[in-house]
Amino acid sequence: MGRHATPAHPVGESRRDRLRRHLVTWAERVGLGLAAGAVTAAVLRWAGTPWAVCAWVAAAALVVVPAAAWLAATVPGPHHPHDPARPSDEAVHPRG
Repeated sequence: MGRHATPAHPVGESRRDRLRRHLVTWAERVGLGLAAGAVTAAVLRWAGTPWAVCAWVAAAALVVVPAAAWLAATVPGPHHPHDPARPSDEAVHPRG
């Protein structure tokens, strides 16, 4: 989950390929939310929780999990001081 699991965007990618990549990403997030909701509802039902509560909690998981995956994808990756592809903080913000 997050930027580490996201491949770099290819240069010169067509609009159709970008749309397909975007739709697949969101389909994966929603699928993860469905799985989380189903498992959560099954465990709660197994524990004796009423069906209505299980359904509400599963619906909450269906919303929260994809939203958390989207939010995690917006966080920048860690800074690696020895990675030549990334400028150091000193190069970007020189100390005066």
